[in-house]
Amino acid sequence: MRSLFRYKDIIYYRTLAGLKSEARKNYLGYVWFLLEPLMSTGVLYFAMSHLTGQKGASALMTILLGMITWQWLEGSVMLSAGSIAAKFHVHQQVPLPKYLFPLVDIGANTIRFAFAFVIVLAACFSAGFQPGPTLLWLPVLLGLQLALIIGLSLIVSIGVTLVSDLHLLLQSLFRLLFFVSGIFFTAERVPAHLLPYFYANPMAVLIESYRAVILGGRAPDFPQLGTVAATAGALLLTGSLIQAYFDKRLLKLTNV
Repeated sequence: MRSLFRYKDIIYYRTLAGLKSEARKNYLGYVWFLLEPLMSTGVLYFAMSHLTGQKGASALMTILLGMITWQWLEGSVMLSAGSIAAKFHVHQQVPLPKYLFPLVDIGANTIRFAFAFVIVLAACFSAGFQPGPTLLWLPVLLGLQLALIIGLSLIVSIGVTLVSDLHLLLQSLFRLLFFVSGIFFTAERVPAHLLPYFYANPMAVLIESYRAVILGGRAPDFPQLGTVAATAGALLLTGSLIQAYFDKRLLKLTNV
Protein backbone atom coordinates (compact mmCIF):
# COMPACT_ATOMS: atom_id res chain seq x y z
CA MET A 1 0.00 0.00 0.00
CA ARG A 2 2.90 2.37 0.68
CA SER A 3 4.23 1.67 -2.80
CA LEU A 4 0.79 2.26 -4.33
CA PHE A 5 0.45 5.59 -2.51
CA ARG A 6 3.90 6.62 -3.69
CA TYR A 7 3.00 6.08 -7.35
CA LYS A 8 -0.63 7.27 -7.20
CA ASP A 9 0.10 10.37 -9.31
CA ILE A 10 1.59 8.25 -12.11
CA ILE A 11 -1.52 6.06 -12.15
CA TYR A 12 -3.79 9.11 -12.16
CA TYR A 13 -2.08 11.04 -14.95
CA ARG A 14 -1.40 7.98 -17.12
CA THR A 15 -5.05 7.02 -16.82
CA LEU A 16 -6.22 10.45 -17.97
CA ALA A 17 -3.66 10.50 -20.77
CA GLY A 18 -4.83 7.11 -22.00
CA LEU A 19 -8.47 8.24 -22.01
CA LYS A 20 -7.69 11.41 -23.95
CA SER A 21 -5.55 9.54 -26.45
CA GLU A 22 -8.27 6.96 -27.11
CA ALA A 23 -10.97 9.60 -27.40
CA ARG A 24 -8.93 11.54 -29.99
CA LYS A 25 -8.67 8.43 -32.18
CA ASN A 26 -12.46 8.31 -32.67
CA TYR A 27 -14.69 10.98 -34.17
CA LEU A 28 -17.33 10.35 -31.52
CA GLY A 29 -14.81 10.38 -28.68
CA TYR A 30 -16.28 9.38 -25.34
CA VAL A 31 -19.64 8.54 -26.92
CA TRP A 32 -18.12 5.23 -28.00
CA PHE A 33 -17.78 4.28 -24.34
CA LEU A 34 -21.58 4.01 -24.21
CA LEU A 35 -22.33 3.19 -27.83
CA GLU A 36 -20.47 -0.14 -27.82
CA PRO A 37 -22.54 -1.81 -25.05
CA LEU A 38 -25.71 -0.29 -26.50
CA MET A 39 -25.08 -1.91 -29.88
CA SER A 40 -24.32 -5.27 -28.28
CA THR A 41 -27.46 -5.00 -26.17
CA GLY A 42 -29.55 -4.17 -29.23
CA VAL A 43 -28.38 -7.30 -31.02
CA LEU A 44 -29.02 -9.52 -27.98
CA TYR A 45 -32.41 -7.94 -27.32
CA PHE A 46 -33.52 -8.49 -30.91
CA ALA A 47 -32.43 -12.14 -30.80
CA MET A 48 -33.82 -12.96 -27.36
CA SER A 49 -37.13 -11.16 -27.86
CA HIS A 50 -37.81 -13.30 -30.93
CA LEU A 51 -36.66 -16.50 -29.25
CA THR A 52 -38.39 -16.06 -25.88
CA GLY A 53 -41.11 -13.54 -26.64
CA GLN A 54 -39.94 -11.28 -23.79
CA LYS A 55 -40.08 -7.67 -24.92
CA GLY A 56 -40.33 -4.20 -23.44
CA ALA A 57 -38.29 -2.01 -21.12
CA SER A 58 -37.80 -4.69 -18.48
CA ALA A 59 -36.23 -7.19 -20.91
CA LEU A 60 -34.11 -4.47 -22.50
CA MET A 61 -32.75 -3.12 -19.21
CA THR A 62 -32.12 -6.65 -17.95
CA ILE A 63 -29.81 -7.32 -20.88
CA LEU A 64 -28.24 -3.84 -20.79
CA LEU A 65 -27.25 -4.10 -17.13
CA GLY A 66 -25.75 -7.52 -17.74
CA MET A 67 -23.89 -6.33 -20.82
CA ILE A 68 -22.39 -3.15 -19.38
CA THR A 69 -21.19 -4.75 -16.13
CA TRP A 70 -19.75 -7.70 -18.05
CA GLN A 71 -17.86 -5.41 -20.42
CA TRP A 72 -16.35 -3.61 -17.43
CA LEU A 73 -14.86 -6.91 -16.27
CA GLU A 74 -13.85 -8.33 -19.65
CA GLY A 75 -12.53 -5.05 -21.05
CA SER A 76 -10.45 -4.29 -17.97
CA VAL A 77 -8.91 -7.75 -17.67
CA MET A 78 -8.17 -8.09 -21.38
CA LEU A 79 -6.56 -4.65 -21.52
CA SER A 80 -4.51 -5.42 -18.41
CA ALA A 81 -3.38 -8.77 -19.78
CA GLY A 82 -1.01 -7.16 -22.27
CA SER A 83 -0.25 -3.99 -20.35
CA ILE A 84 3.12 -5.05 -18.95
CA ALA A 85 4.46 -6.58 -22.17
CA ALA A 86 3.40 -3.49 -24.14
CA LYS A 87 5.53 -1.25 -21.93
CA PHE A 88 8.78 -3.21 -21.82
CA HIS A 89 10.63 -0.20 -23.23
CA VAL A 90 9.54 1.74 -20.13
CA HIS A 91 10.64 -1.05 -17.77
CA GLN A 92 14.13 -1.00 -19.28
CA GLN A 93 14.50 2.75 -18.66
CA VAL A 94 12.66 3.29 -15.37
CA PRO A 95 12.36 0.64 -12.62
CA LEU A 96 8.64 1.09 -11.98
CA PRO A 97 6.57 -1.59 -10.22
CA LYS A 98 4.90 -3.79 -12.82
CA TYR A 99 1.47 -3.58 -11.17
CA LEU A 100 1.17 0.08 -12.16
CA PHE A 101 0.52 -0.77 -15.79
CA PRO A 102 -2.53 -3.01 -15.32
CA LEU A 103 -3.88 -0.52 -12.77
CA VAL A 104 -3.68 2.28 -15.35
CA ASP A 105 -5.69 0.25 -17.86
CA ILE A 106 -8.21 -0.69 -15.17
CA GLY A 107 -8.55 2.97 -14.20
CA ALA A 108 -9.19 4.08 -17.77
CA ASN A 109 -11.75 1.34 -18.41
CA THR A 110 -13.45 2.02 -15.07
CA ILE A 111 -13.93 5.68 -15.98
CA ARG A 112 -15.46 4.61 -19.28
CA PHE A 113 -17.73 2.22 -17.41
CA ALA A 114 -18.77 4.90 -14.90
CA PHE A 115 -19.70 7.26 -17.74
CA ALA A 116 -21.91 4.61 -19.34
CA PHE A 117 -23.29 3.25 -16.06
CA VAL A 118 -24.68 6.61 -14.97
CA ILE A 119 -26.52 6.94 -18.28
CA VAL A 120 -27.86 3.38 -17.99
CA LEU A 121 -29.13 4.15 -14.47
CA ALA A 122 -30.90 7.23 -15.76
CA ALA A 123 -32.42 5.17 -18.58
CA CYS A 124 -33.70 2.58 -16.07
CA PHE A 125 -35.39 5.21 -13.96
CA SER A 126 -36.82 6.93 -17.06
CA ALA A 127 -38.29 3.58 -18.11
CA GLY A 128 -40.32 3.41 -14.89
CA PHE A 129 -38.04 1.63 -12.43
CA GLN A 130 -38.21 3.62 -9.20
CA PRO A 131 -35.03 4.38 -7.23
CA GLY A 132 -35.22 3.21 -3.63
CA PRO A 133 -33.10 2.59 -0.54
CA THR A 134 -31.72 -0.61 -2.05
CA LEU A 135 -29.56 1.59 -4.28
CA LEU A 136 -27.34 2.00 -1.22
CA TRP A 137 -26.07 -1.48 -2.13
CA LEU A 138 -24.60 -0.18 -5.37
CA PRO A 139 -21.26 1.00 -3.88
CA VAL A 140 -20.85 -2.46 -2.32
CA LEU A 141 -21.51 -4.22 -5.64
CA LEU A 142 -19.26 -1.87 -7.57
CA GLY A 143 -16.50 -2.22 -4.99
CA LEU A 144 -16.70 -6.02 -5.09
CA GLN A 145 -16.54 -6.07 -8.87
CA LEU A 146 -13.60 -3.66 -8.91
CA ALA A 147 -11.74 -5.87 -6.42
CA LEU A 148 -12.49 -8.89 -8.61
CA ILE A 149 -11.18 -7.05 -11.67
CA ILE A 150 -7.98 -5.91 -9.98
CA GLY A 151 -7.25 -9.36 -8.55
CA LEU A 152 -7.73 -11.08 -11.91
CA SER A 153 -5.75 -8.42 -13.76
CA LEU A 154 -2.75 -8.62 -11.44
CA ILE A 155 -2.56 -12.36 -12.09
CA VAL A 156 -3.16 -12.45 -15.85
CA SER A 157 -0.86 -9.49 -16.60
CA ILE A 158 2.07 -11.51 -15.27
CA GLY A 159 0.87 -14.76 -16.82
CA VAL A 160 0.44 -13.32 -20.31
CA THR A 161 3.82 -11.59 -20.10
CA LEU A 162 5.51 -14.90 -19.32
CA VAL A 163 3.45 -17.01 -21.76
CA SER A 164 1.89 -14.95 -24.55
CA ASP A 165 -0.35 -17.83 -25.67
CA LEU A 166 -2.33 -17.36 -22.47
CA HIS A 167 -3.88 -14.29 -24.10
CA LEU A 168 -5.69 -16.50 -26.62
CA LEU A 169 -6.75 -18.87 -23.85
CA LEU A 170 -8.09 -15.92 -21.89
CA GLN A 171 -10.14 -14.75 -24.86
CA SER A 172 -11.68 -18.22 -25.22
CA LEU A 173 -12.44 -18.39 -21.51
CA PHE A 174 -14.22 -15.03 -21.53
CA ARG A 175 -16.20 -16.09 -24.60
CA LEU A 176 -17.39 -19.15 -22.68
CA LEU A 177 -18.17 -17.21 -19.51
CA PHE A 178 -20.18 -14.68 -21.53
CA PHE A 179 -22.81 -17.34 -22.25
CA VAL A 180 -23.03 -18.73 -18.70
CA SER A 181 -22.95 -15.52 -16.63
CA GLY A 182 -26.59 -14.56 -17.05
CA ILE A 183 -25.93 -11.56 -19.26
CA PHE A 184 -28.97 -12.09 -21.49
CA PHE A 185 -31.04 -14.27 -19.14
CA THR A 186 -31.92 -14.30 -15.44
CA ALA A 187 -31.43 -16.95 -12.78
CA GLU A 188 -35.13 -17.88 -13.04
CA ARG A 189 -34.39 -19.50 -16.40
CA VAL A 190 -31.64 -21.71 -14.99
CA PRO A 191 -32.72 -25.27 -14.03
CA ALA A 192 -32.73 -25.81 -10.27
CA HIS A 193 -30.06 -28.51 -10.36
CA LEU A 194 -27.69 -26.14 -12.19
CA LEU A 195 -28.18 -23.13 -9.92
CA PRO A 196 -25.27 -24.02 -7.57
CA TYR A 197 -22.93 -24.05 -10.58
CA PHE A 198 -24.45 -20.84 -11.92
CA TYR A 199 -23.91 -19.00 -8.64
CA ALA A 200 -20.37 -20.36 -8.36
CA ASN A 201 -19.56 -17.77 -11.03
CA PRO A 202 -18.92 -14.44 -9.20
CA MET A 203 -20.06 -12.41 -12.21
CA ALA A 204 -23.40 -14.26 -12.34
CA VAL A 205 -23.96 -13.29 -8.69
CA LEU A 206 -22.99 -9.66 -9.31
CA ILE A 207 -25.15 -9.30 -12.42
CA GLU A 208 -28.16 -10.76 -10.59
CA SER A 209 -27.43 -8.43 -7.68
CA TYR A 210 -27.31 -5.34 -9.90
CA ARG A 211 -30.68 -6.29 -11.37
CA ALA A 212 -32.19 -6.94 -7.95
CA VAL A 213 -31.05 -3.57 -6.61
CA ILE A 214 -31.81 -1.41 -9.66
CA LEU A 215 -34.73 -3.12 -11.39
CA GLY A 216 -36.32 -5.12 -8.59
CA GLY A 217 -35.90 -2.82 -5.61
CA ARG A 218 -34.60 -5.78 -3.59
CA ALA A 219 -31.47 -6.29 -1.54
CA PRO A 220 -28.97 -8.77 -3.01
CA ASP A 221 -28.40 -12.19 -1.49
CA PHE A 222 -25.91 -11.56 1.32
CA PRO A 223 -24.38 -15.09 1.54
CA GLN A 224 -23.77 -15.07 -2.21
CA LEU A 225 -22.09 -11.66 -1.96
CA GLY A 226 -19.96 -13.04 0.86
CA THR A 227 -18.71 -15.74 -1.48
CA VAL A 228 -17.89 -13.11 -4.11
CA ALA A 229 -16.03 -11.06 -1.49
CA ALA A 230 -14.01 -14.11 -0.44
CA THR A 231 -13.16 -14.87 -4.08
CA ALA A 232 -12.14 -11.27 -4.75
CA GLY A 233 -10.00 -11.21 -1.60
CA ALA A 234 -8.26 -14.44 -2.57
CA LEU A 235 -7.56 -13.11 -6.07
CA LEU A 236 -6.22 -9.82 -4.69
CA LEU A 237 -3.90 -11.62 -2.29
CA THR A 238 -2.72 -14.06 -4.95
CA GLY A 239 -2.22 -11.29 -7.50
CA SER A 240 -0.25 -9.17 -5.02
CA LEU A 241 2.04 -12.07 -4.14
CA ILE A 242 2.62 -12.93 -7.82
CA GLN A 243 3.39 -9.30 -8.66
CA ALA A 244 5.81 -9.03 -5.74
CA TYR A 245 7.60 -12.26 -6.70
CA PHE A 246 8.02 -11.49 -10.41
CA ASP A 247 8.53 -7.72 -10.20
CA LYS A 248 12.35 -7.85 -10.26
CA ARG A 249 12.58 -11.12 -12.20
CA LEU A 250 10.25 -10.47 -15.13
CA LEU A 251 12.71 -8.85 -17.54
CA LYS A 252 15.23 -11.66 -17.11
CA LEU A 253 12.61 -14.39 -17.45
CA THR A 254 11.31 -12.90 -20.70
CA ASN A 255 14.84 -12.36 -22.10
CA VAL A 256 14.26 -8.68 -22.77
